[in-house]
Amino acid sequence: MVNHWNDASEQGYASRHSIRHPRLERGILRQAYATTLLGADNDLAMHGGGNTSIKTAIAYGGGNEKRALYVKATGTPLGAFLPEHFVAMDLEFLEGIRSGGALDDEAMARGFSDHQLAQSGRLPSIESLMHAFIPAKAVDHTHPAAILKIVNRVGGTELLKECFGGDLAVVPYARMGYDLAMAVSGAALENSGCKGVVMAHHGLIVWGEGAREAYDLTISIVNKAEEFLSSMASLPLSPAVGVVPEDVSVKNYELIAPIVKECVSQAQLLLSVGDEESRTTQAPSEPHGANNAGADIDNVSLSLLNTPDVLELIASPDGKNIICDPPMTPDYPMRFRILPLWANISISADPQKIASYIQTAVDKHVDGYKGNLKKHGVAGAPAPDLLPRAIVHPQVGVICIGQTAAAARMAADFTRQAFSIRRAIAESGGVYESLPEEYIFDMQYRGYQKAKMEGH
Repeated sequence: MVNHWNDASEQGYASRHSIRHPRLERGILRQAYATTLLGADNDLAMHGGGNTSIKTAIAYGGGNEKRALYVKATGTPLGAFLPEHFVAMDLEFLEGIRSGGALDDEAMARGFSDHQLAQSGRLPSIESLMHAFIPAKAVDHTHPAAILKIVNRVGGTELLKECFGGDLAVVPYARMGYDLAMAVSGAALENSGCKGVVMAHHGLIVWGEGAREAYDLTISIVNKAEEFLSSMASLPLSPAVGVVPEDVSVKNYELIAPIVKECVSQAQLLLSVGDEESRTTQAPSEPHGANNAGADIDNVSLSLLNTPDVLELIASPDGKNIICDPPMTPDYPMRFRILPLWANISISADPQKIASYIQTAVDKHVDGYKGNLKKHGVAGAPAPDLLPRAIVHPQVGVICIGQTAAAARMAADFTRQAFSIRRAIAESGGVYESLPEEYIFDMQYRGYQKAKMEGH
């Protein structure tokens, strides 16, 4: 991974933004610059996921100095970050929460809103307490693919220690908010001399005495992880059989895409109006489009994922097991649901038969997702949440679905990264270990996370 820090670029960034923010000290502007660099690489922060912070002292209340934590606002992608996307928090208040015990989301949001040192109209990251509890000036939190390839497997903690020794501490997944903050800061304090903490099924947290130090450390850790992975024994997947050429996958996509769009639109319509009886009694043999009056296909966008690596994985005898494993972090259910839908109908079949197959598969997916939500105590999920976000077809690739073109492309990016990480684990002789089931919806339906979802 390339270190993109450039002193001249940083100085130019600081000069441009200091005109609009003359009261912000240079250290804050440097951390804002570092944040944009972290967000520019999807292998560090897919679609800007993660967060950063910097601690400083500011004049407050008649000229008195107050210790402040400038932390990224929730819902703000790292790659599109600007200095005004930091939220200035009362650091003394945040540190006091450590001994006060866990807060629910409502109390946390209220406390965070009431203790901003400059009202911004934004809510700080749900991981703000983690940043506050780590006793270092600059903190960077990312989701590096290379780290997930090592730790998200059976024996991943031991493997990470083999790679990094005492330089990184490792903690199991913890619920975001107070639990995460206590786990990470506790590990940092207990492992004196460590340079960062890895949380399984989540990501990497590092710190330093300034923006450049923390950014450089992130890049060096990721590079060491990539070198370690390269040194591991390679166990290629079973040879792919009948890999569809890219140009053929595009032609097949053009044939099936309108059918998929109609079927998903119809399911969304019926879910939106609460017409469960209509959905369950509609004859599967009806041709697509025969009973979808009112379905708005403009509310459904598709994106084809058919890169050579993905087509090869789908065609491998090992591919389906790898593809249909449960998610690795809470970001993935939020972006493309728990599992993709696997479609095995021939692209040359009658369009009516394809439509019947896809509609039945979508309905089955909806019912299964409802069951998962009920199991985890989630009620009132909006209709689009119940629909599949990825349909795998061996003759097409992966048809990714969203309410907008941007959302569909995002689903494609998350899908490809998930496949890549799981494949890397399999090809290095590992056994993939998914996110513990009780945390599958840790992010998606928490009240605090609404701003994050609206931001995307």
